[in-house]
Amino acid sequence: MASLDFLERKLLKIIAETDPVRLKRQWVSRHAEPFPEIEQRKRIALLLRRLDKLPASKREEVRDLLNQFNWNG
Repeated sequence: MASLDFLERKLLKIIAETDPVRLKRQWVSRHAEPFPEIEQRKRIALLLRRLDKLPASKREEVRDLLNQFNWNG
């Protein structure tokens, strides 16, 4: 699960460098459990939708990152 958190943060950073990203704020209880893996995968998939808008160098950076994490969607 930690690797999904890291992957999500890295993708967000890469995308935000070239395309403004607006995030919705969520209220998180102190006693709440971390996001389930399914929800994290959905958020990562939403970030990957922006792949076509990125410059070629950033697209390659994202693909390399996905290969490091053996991402299969």
